[in-house]
Amino acid sequence: MQYNKVERMLAYLLSKFPTLKLKIKKSYQKLNYIKYKLNYSYMSIYKINKISFDIQESYFGYYDKSPINNKNDFILFNRVKESTKDLPLKNSEIEIVLYNIIDNKYMVIDTTSTYNWQQGAKAMWINDYKFIFNSYDRNTKEYISKVYDIYGRYVKTINFPIYDIYQDKYALSLNFNRLNILRPDYGYRNNDISINWKNNKDDGIYYVDLVNNTHKLLISIQDVIEIHKKENMDGAKHKLNHIMISPDGSKFMFLHRWFVGDRKFDSLIVADMNGSNIKCISDDDMVSHCFWYKNDKIFSFLRDKEHGDKYYMIDIETSKKTIIGEGIIDSFGDGHPNIFEDDVIFDTYPNKARMKELYKFNLKTYELEKLGEFFESFDFYGETRCDLHPRFSFNGKKVFIDSVHENERYLYMINLEDKVE
Repeated sequence: MQYNKVERMLAYLLSKFPTLKLKIKKSYQKLNYIKYKLNYSYMSIYKINKISFDIQESYFGYYDKSPINNKNDFILFNRVKESTKDLPLKNSEIEIVLYNIIDNKYMVIDTTSTYNWQQGAKAMWINDYKFIFNSYDRNTKEYISKVYDIYGRYVKTINFPIYDIYQDKYALSLNFNRLNILRPDYGYRNNDISINWKNNKDDGIYYVDLVNNTHKLLISIQDVIEIHKKENMDGAKHKLNHIMISPDGSKFMFLHRWFVGDRKFDSLIVADMNGSNIKCISDDDMVSHCFWYKNDKIFSFLRDKEHGDKYYMIDIETSKKTIIGEGIIDSFGDGHPNIFEDDVIFDTYPNKARMKELYKFNLKTYELEKLGEFFESFDFYGETRCDLHPRFSFNGKKVFIDSVHENERYLYMINLEDKVE
């Protein structure tokens, strides 16, 4: 059911021709689905609960943040009134909803027109009682973020959007207008703003002080270019994306991506929180999904020119890469990893039967457990796709996924302590 080495090699060769690759890829996937399709839409040995308010589509967002708070009594998610099979509209809105697990009550907190299907509005918990999400000020025509508490009370507005936060102290962010042009899957559609692609000095990673409500440019795109300059960067369109702050808040990582025509190149960058000690720790053309392992290592699916496309553990001090799970998890290809202690959960892209698989892998014992598989039809494709984006709860006893196996997008909770009898 998985794609074999020959198929992956062909996909790699076609990556030099992105437009052609997309056309061939979808046609090939449709042919495989006709041959391999199954007679069920999902399977799991664990009990799965759908999180949905008034039977409307729901989802949370990206794989690096959990929708449940640390006390395991509130779940944060997005409710959608339109079909998520369609692209988000410029002026449409989603609702930010809070679910009280203990009282089994839902509360609509606010609406926002600043969202996408992959990451929602970047809603995330500040602490057990407060959360933050991105929004849009129609008067100033600027992206902002809002803070609320679990009682549904508005706390304050931050005059800048956030990408990742550290407690209630600070956030890091980027230019969502630039992101919307180069990767609308993760951008916002509220503004139609052009970008001066020749100017890389006045844009980059921004530091947002959540206490004093101020922001400043911390690292410019030009700063990043200079630390690993390549010939194909001249005249390219650059963006920074996927910022993740280390668990102790002392460092952060992000991806530097640049486009030469339609072809994309990736590198993984780390820096200290004050913007110093910037360095590139992976630079072999492809870096995909990453996650912090403690404060000194990064777990990632990426390309190493000597060893190939695999899961690696990278020591951020030495940049040494160690292959993880060779012959066990690399056969699944790229996935979205989330880590609790020494357990990694990760998903797969749809296999030949259009089933996305969910696994748990232990970094110490190398034990692999399949948690389930979930169908994704061709109605959800490209920008409207629905990756599982698995996330552990803070105690590691629950896993949350977004899925479309019911032909609509919903947030689901998998209880790892409750197996199906």
